[in-house]
Amino acid sequence: MQQTVVETYLSREPRANSAFISLVSIGVVFLFSIVYWGNSFGLADFLAAKGRQVFVEHQYWRLFTGILVHADLMHFLSNAMGLFLFGYLLYGYFGVRVYPVAALLSGAVVNAVSLATYSDEITLVGASGVVYLAAAFWLTLFVLIERRFSVANRLLRSVGFSLVMLLSSTFDPGVSYRTHAIGLIVGIVFGLSYFLMEKNKFRSAERTADDDEQTG
Repeated sequence: MQQTVVETYLSREPRANSAFISLVSIGVVFLFSIVYWGNSFGLADFLAAKGRQVFVEHQYWRLFTGILVHADLMHFLSNAMGLFLFGYLLYGYFGVRVYPVAALLSGAVVNAVSLATYSDEITLVGASGVVYLAAAFWLTLFVLIERRFSVANRLLRSVGFSLVMLLSSTFDPGVSYRTHAIGLIVGIVFGLSYFLMEKNKFRSAERTADDDEQTG
């Protein structure tokens, strides 16, 4: 007889300081963007990322700083909501190792792969790669963990959420949709790997209807 799962690892509330951590991460991104826009201390030339600078001149820090700077205020605002939401969820449920540490490292991987597909002089800036990988990570973990719902229900919720949050209704030639796609792929791989490493912890947090009957 199949047991009904009534509580999972994601049923609990996220960490109490999740909103604060998420806001701090957005603040750091905004601060770096301000430095970039105003060329404060002459640093603007050292922050954005081009393929030539990373792969030929070996300026690997740009894979990270390129995430933190944005082309303009609207570009920053377009990423800020996603950064806040997924920062809140990822830190809130999985801790600092996932967000911001692993998210930033994975974001650098996304930037590296994306830059490798462009010409050496294309400049890549912005946190959208991190937003998309964080979204893919969260949705992958949701589908694998949240067994209170059927598989079809979880997939429909994830697809619906993706359509609302991640797909733009207009095409902008200045946006690297390629980076978005790479972020999604990296996020799914990251999510699957993390689930396999932590599967016992996630499953041990489940409570079934039978448990309720025994303890109620």
